[in-house]
Amino acid sequence: MLLLDDLTMAYPNAKIRETDAVWDALKKVYAYCNGEKFIFVLDEWDYIYHQDFAADADRASFTKFLSNLLKDKAYVEMAYMTGILPIAKYSSGSELNMFFEYSMATRAKYSEYFGFTDEEVDDLYQKYLRTESEPRITREGLEQWYDGYQTAGGKKLYNPQSVIGALSDNQLGSYWTSSGT
Repeated sequence: MLLLDDLTMAYPNAKIRETDAVWDALKKVYAYCNGEKFIFVLDEWDYIYHQDFAADADRASFTKFLSNLLKDKAYVEMAYMTGILPIAKYSSGSELNMFFEYSMATRAKYSEYFGFTDEEVDDLYQKYLRTESEPRITREGLEQWYDGYQTAGGKKLYNPQSVIGALSDNQLGSYWTSSGT
C-alpha cells in the first residue's frame, strides 16, 4: 500500500487527492489536524546509496525526494534517520543541510546509546546463565569476540546484535551483518 493510501485512510476528511505529492498530502493532514506535526523514522535511509543496482540519477532523485519531504516543512517535528553513511556526503548543496548528525565515532553526547556497555553485557550474561540449561559461552568469550569499539566519549561498547545473537544461539560466532562501509 502506498503512503498516500495510508494517509487517505487515516485522515479521510483531509481532502487528499490521488494526484497529490506526499508532501502536499502531509501539508493537508497538518492543516486538518490543527498543526499536529509528524515524526519521521527512516531506518537505513542510505540503502540506495551503496547498492550497485542504483544509478546516480536514482540516488539524486532520492536526495531530492528527502529534501522535498523534510526540508523547511511545517509538518515536520523531527526526522530520525539511521544509516551508516553521513547525510552530508550525499547532499551536493543545500538539499539536506538541516540535520544534526550523531555518530558514535565523532560525537560524545549520545555515545552510550550506540552499543552495550560492560555492565549491560554482564546483566545479559547473568540472565543467560539462569535460563540456558547447558551454557556454552563464557563471559570472557563475549569480551574476546564482541568488545568491538570505543566511542568518541571514551565508552567501550559491544556490538548489540552480536551479543544477543550469541546468547540466543548459545554459541559464539560472527553475527555482525555485512554492512560494507
